[in-house]
Amino acid sequence: MRNVFKLFLFVLFIATNSFAQEPDSDTMLQYSNDTLSASQFDMLDIETAIKQFELNHLNIEADERIRTILEIQKEESIQKGGFAGYRVQLYQGSKDEAYKIAANFMQRYPDNRVYIKFSTPDFRVRVGDFRTRSEAIRLKYQIEKNFPNPFIVEDIINFPDLVFSEENK
Repeated sequence: MRNVFKLFLFVLFIATNSFAQEPDSDTMLQYSNDTLSASQFDMLDIETAIKQFELNHLNIEADERIRTILEIQKEESIQKGGFAGYRVQLYQGSKDEAYKIAANFMQRYPDNRVYIKFSTPDFRVRVGDFRTRSEAIRLKYQIEKNFPNPFIVEDIINFPDLVFSEENK
């Protein structure tokens, strides 16, 4: 009885493996010479669908809880006046010197925002709105020649400016 069962399993194993085999290369060549291959057919379908429906938007379906969490985060960011990020601090000290350093920085690096904050008893000059520390490090290394000893601080940064291309208008 055991031998019959083993023989049955062996025949079943051979049968399933023979059906799972891929066609040989000669068969594939015949198909590709006579008609379109499956991958070419799929690409034609995608191109046709894009032309036919002009897929210009993307709909994302997500769990309602994710949407709720995003709304909560958005409201908290609006209340704070920004969101957590990084800036590079150039100076901490007197008011006159802080404004001189800020003016010098704006003249040399006009693409970056400059912030002067008063925190008793000193004024602080901080630059940039960086979401990641690596972005702040990049600016720090660029400005070290002209501004000695800059360092990276965590801060509430402003929302980034939205830039629209001509296609999005």
